[in-house]
Order: sequence, then structure tokens, then C-alpha cells
Amino acid sequence: MSEEPHLKIDKNLEIRNRLLDRIESGEWNTGDKLPGARLLAREVGCCFTHLQSVIESLVQQGILLSIPRNGTFVRENWQKRLIQKSFLLYHGCSPATLRQELAPLIQDNPALWITTKSQCGIYEIQVSHYLFGHHEEYMDLTPVFNRLFPDTQLFFTSQLDAFRIDGKLYGIPLFFSPRIVAFNRKIFEENKVPVPRRNWSWQEFMESIWALRQRLPAEKVLGFDSRLFWFFTFAARFGGKILDPSLEDPVCLDSPEMLRALDSILELRDILGPTPDAPSHGCEPALQIITRQELYRGHRDELAEKLCAVELPLPEGGNDVNVPGVELLCIRQECADQELAEQLVKSVLSEKFQNHLGNLKTGIPIRKDAAERSLNPANPLDALFRQEMDKPIAMYNSFSIKIYNLLSHAILHICTTPRPEAMALMHDLAGTIRFLLRISYEKKDFVI
Repeated sequence: MSEEPHLKIDKNLEIRNRLLDRIESGEWNTGDKLPGARLLAREVGCCFTHLQSVIESLVQQGILLSIPRNGTFVRENWQKRLIQKSFLLYHGCSPATLRQELAPLIQDNPALWITTKSQCGIYEIQVSHYLFGHHEEYMDLTPVFNRLFPDTQLFFTSQLDAFRIDGKLYGIPLFFSPRIVAFNRKIFEENKVPVPRRNWSWQEFMESIWALRQRLPAEKVLGFDSRLFWFFTFAARFGGKILDPSLEDPVCLDSPEMLRALDSILELRDILGPTPDAPSHGCEPALQIITRQELYRGHRDELAEKLCAVELPLPEGGNDVNVPGVELLCIRQECADQELAEQLVKSVLSEKFQNHLGNLKTGIPIRKDAAERSLNPANPLDALFRQEMDKPIAMYNSFSIKIYNLLSHAILHICTTPRPEAMALMHDLAGTIRFLLRISYEKKDFVI
């Protein structure tokens, strides 16, 4: 049987990828001189002319530097170069884990050069927080998606719609997960603090934090994180919004709901006191705000034994919504191979790949059939994730990259500022965004 067309790979591309792998692995570092072309051709197992062609191409792309009569060297800052057919894996997870998760995708698309050290790739696995701050750098995938999958009911469409901005789909979710509160029952019992109950209130959550903090250092209680997605995970439960385009005044940062949320989050911060960055994965703290992919990556057996989970705490009069964690395929505007781009979208959303993700129990596959097979209703953690999937989605997208990045930096600052000053700063931030929106209607710099 002949090989499928998308599995064929050009000889020069194969050589290029092998050379890039040696640079990526550190075998050749910045400034290092490559072996002579004839010696290198023997090492790679190709003819001299093929190798010379590849090296010349890498010189033109700014990866290598050729100095006449001196040799070829790895150029400084090669990681900043955008390389065609490069596939950048998300930096927030170990490369080995991601390679396992993406193995069928990589095998079915051998033309891809897999990288974790480049600053950007033509094809990327990104998270929602990054995409919202950079979406204009990526292709609108709506035409490809509609052509390949006219039956949208195969997927959780609300998760797809969360990444449509001004009608354009800038990322295809591989998988997603609601956020829950995982807790270590043993730590609660050892410190004689009542374990969290299902459907607990914000007041009960704060009482647990206070009781644990009397006995444990902050990092053993809960990792406090000042980034926008963490802040909004709680703020949305208070009914807080960033922007609501349906309102005459769309800016909601200084609404009573958002100010109440900010005050409560700052109270949480002050009870915890100084704490290092939020733990990435693991079961050290008593409480963790966590997604399914964070929960299971690398800690399956230990977590199954030690952790229980409950919903995010709900304030009185709040909104029972969830802010999901999503990992997406994004394709840069500079993509020169539309056929490979289409094949990659097809592979990502295929039944084969989605079932593979489901079997790994990494996140919740975007295909409904794969998700249902992945979630075990007899497992209390999976049952909770399944319950939370049905809740309305709240997202922190501001629709404008400029506003989003301003907002992201401002919230980081506000959440590390004393409470009275922080409340005033939130009012100032709301006023600033109103001004930016007002002038944008005239200059059309922003979209909302």
C-alpha cells in the first residue's frame, strides 16, 4: 500500500529537521561551529549537495551563520526565528509529557519540526491566557473548521465559541477542563480543620483558609496567584465581568460585583500572607485551584489516593459559572503551507487523536464522544468535572489585545497592592479602559 500523501516528507526537510534537533538539544550551542559539510553529510546519511542546500536555507532563515573560509556557526538568538513547519509545544508542561500526549499527531505529520525552545512556531499549542493577549498573530481557522467539520454537534461548541473574536476562530481546543478545588483530606484531618463540603460558600472557604493558616505556612495552604486568569476564576463567581458589549457602558471593572470580588480576593491574599508562586502540580498544599490536565499530569497514583475535590466556593448572590482551562492549536499568519495547516486541524479533531487524549485522561477532549469515554462516573473527581462541564462558561477575554495586555499587567499590580490603594486603582483602571474604548470608536484601534 502506498504511503499517505501527508506522511511523505521531502528529503531536504528531513535533513533540516535533524540539524535543527541537534541545535535544539544543545549538541550545538550558540556560537558553536558545525562539522565540515562533507563530514556532516556522512553523519546525517545524505549526499553533499542535499546538505549544502539545507545549510544555505538555514543561513537564509537566520539559524546558522556562514563565514567564508571559517565555517558555519549556530547564530545567536536563533530561538527568535520563525521557522516554517515548526510546531511549538506549550512551555507550561514538561516536553516529555507533551510529546506523549501529542504522539499520534506528530507521527501522522512527520514534516513538523517539534520545538520547545523556540519563542514561537508556525503551529503552536497555546493556552487561552496567551491567545487572548496575542490573537491577531494567528490565522482565522473558521473556514478550515467549517469545511472539515460541518457537523459542529460533534464538539462542545461553547468551548469553541469562547475563542471566536469578532467572528474569527483563532484557536482550536484540543481539550479543556473546568476548574475545581482539590484538597488533601489528610492535611485537614491532621490539623483538625473540617474538610470542605460540596457546594460550599465563600464564607466557608475563607474559614478553612483562616483555620489552616493558623497552623501552616502559606504555601502549604493555597498557592495565591496574581495573574488575570486566577483572579477571574474567583471574580466570575461573584458575578464580576471585565466587559459586557451588550451594555451602554460595557466596562464592568468597577461594578459592585467586581469590586466585591476584588475586596474578597485581597482579603484572601492578606490571610495567606507572603507566599511563593502557586505550585504547578502536586499535592503539597492543602487546597489547589486546578484543572483536570494539571491534576493528572505526572501524579496519577498519588493524587488518586490523597486528593478529594469540591466545586469552587460560591459567594452569596454569586454566579455558579466556571472558567475553564483550555489548550489549543493555533496557527500563525506566516504559515506558508496551508495544506499542512488543514491536515493538522483535521488530525487534532479526529476521532483517533481525541480518543487518544481521552485514554490518557489529560483534560477533557473537545469531541463529545471521546470526552464521555474519558470520564469515569464512578470516579468522584471525574464525576465532579462532568458536573462542572455543564455550567455556563465565564471568560476573561477583552476582545482587544491592547486592552487585554493592559488589563493583565494592571491586575497583577493591583493584586499585590494594599487593599485601599488597590480598590482605588481598580476604579482608575476602569476609567482608563473607558477612555481607550471611547477613542477607539473614532480611530477603530480596538474591537469590542
